[in-house]
Amino acid sequence: MNIQLFKDKYQKFNLEDKKLNENIETILDFEKYIDKDIARTTIEDIKSYCKYLIDQHINTYNNTIHIARYYYYVDMKKEYIHMTKYFNSVGVLENIVDRITLYETKEKQDEVIQDILIPPFGTDSFDLPKYTKAFLDKLNKHLPKSSCNKILAGNNHHVPKDSFTKEKELYEESVSLEAYLKDRHIRKVNELKHYYKNNIVWFEQIITKEAIEYVATNQEILSGVLKDDKLYVTKIPYEISNYLSERDDKLKRYYACHCSFVRENILTEKEDIPKEWCYCSAGYAKYPFEVIFDQELDVKLLKTPIDGDLVCRFEIDLSNVKYRRQT
Repeated sequence: MNIQLFKDKYQKFNLEDKKLNENIETILDFEKYIDKDIARTTIEDIKSYCKYLIDQHINTYNNTIHIARYYYYVDMKKEYIHMTKYFNSVGVLENIVDRITLYETKEKQDEVIQDILIPPFGTDSFDLPKYTKAFLDKLNKHLPKSSCNKILAGNNHHVPKDSFTKEKELYEESVSLEAYLKDRHIRKVNELKHYYKNNIVWFEQIITKEAIEYVATNQEILSGVLKDDKLYVTKIPYEISNYLSERDDKLKRYYACHCSFVRENILTEKEDIPKEWCYCSAGYAKYPFEVIFDQELDVKLLKTPIDGDLVCRFEIDLSNVKYRRQT
């Protein structure tokens, strides 16, 4: 590895030398295990190492995050994006369990906790669907369906509330919700243009001209469309370039899906995972607007790739929200 590059990039964290060197060691340990420089590694090397970490009971966030960041620093996009899958699933199932007491009793929560198995951090995405199916089966076993959907539809990735502070300010400065949504969409399209122009990974995605054009034609993507007190939101496809060029519907659904817990099952079809699992994604979609309106919102799942649709689409109920209306 290029140790000096890593040190230069990590200056922003203002770490003591001891801690910085410990972080470097996690990358060197990876290189030692695969017996090659990290710059020559593959996704299969990453998978092998994560399995090794699990087997050795050292599959921690700290033992992998610095590897992911190094991939980002040296512009190994595919490897970096692959590693984000591990971090995107961290704590999600635990957070869902934590939400049970919002709608059911502590005793019900304890029953679920005693009956579930959480996949170890670093579990390969091909293995996650079996955990997801078992987890959802246990929820449905102990809880009524109406509660399950609400429990699933939370901020299960623990996105910080202050991530949307600026959006809340921009909404409050707007003449109406419709005006805010239109402006938000324009800003997001411009954001994608910036990432494309500078060849930077946008979250877990490589942005192309075609991706920008696709998003620009649909305000529901990265923003929303208001109709009769309902806000309609469509998620941007996860692998958008492959999604746009693909003609096979099954592969298109696979490229659309963001969720590491279920997306491989679209191809393998090994597990019968109910579409209601995607209320977890619905919770992610509505959370920015819960911050903006400072209240919990009801959401309805309209479309999901795991149920045969080509997009993820949600309906957020604003009938009980005093939002800014057009005059």
